Amino acid sequence: MKPVRAVIFDLGGTLIDWPDWDGDIHRRWGLSHEYLVTTLPHVAWPTKEVYVQAMRAAEKNHWQQVAERQASNTPISLLRDGFQRLGREVSEQEVIVALDGYARAVDGWAVVFPDTRSTLLELRKRGYRLGLLSNTWWAADWHNAELATHGLETLLDEVAYTSDLPHSKPHPSVFWHIAERLGREAEECVMVGDRMVDDIGGALAAGMRAVWRSNDYPWPKPEHITPTAVVTTLAELLPLLAQWS
Repeated sequence: MKPVRAVIFDLGGTLIDWPDWDGDIHRRWGLSHEYLVTTLPHVAWPTKEVYVQAMRAAEKNHWQQVAERQASNTPISLLRDGFQRLGREVSEQEVIVALDGYARAVDGWAVVFPDTRSTLLELRKRGYRLGLLSNTWWAADWHNAELATHGLETLLDEVAYTSDLPHSKPHPSVFWHIAERLGREAEECVMVGDRMVDDIGGALAAGMRAVWRSNDYPWPKPEHITPTAVVTTLAELLPLLAQWS
């Protein structure tokens, strides 16, 4: 096996955390609704509760399609699905306003794990190319702003969000895509993530090594997927990669 020359990270649950992801859904979509109503008050919008339920259903459908067929989605298409569930035809401006409201809801929400920045800095010192591959329907600008806020943007050589790609993890094409952007072959890359199916199974199928960040999140953990290695903190990557080299 070729030496590791690039390390690719998942985002949520690996480099950063979004506190109370499920419980926070009503706040996020509620703020989207409030911004929509405030910005475009001349339109007869549905109540906040009805709006939140429709958008939550659209979001759940997105993730179901990711799980079933590695589909991807753009922010605009997901919002249009939500509005269709409300029986409404909306203009591009109205969709953008609703998205702007959601973006405001997630701005500054993330918490960076304590060893994220120090680990990335050390990996860069050691000469590894560093990438990010995230399953998301969010706009790339939202994520990039988040990375910049926490000083992580300059530590990653390439970032790829599945909202900009035809497929989502664990589809092998997205792993090959980020490897190509990093200028490395798949065999020279290691994927680090918290999801056994999306991150670990996908990376292994694409020809990469895969390090699972162990956790008690309720994601599937099929017995047939065996990670190349397991860590509990990102800092544990440093001696592991040194051992492999």
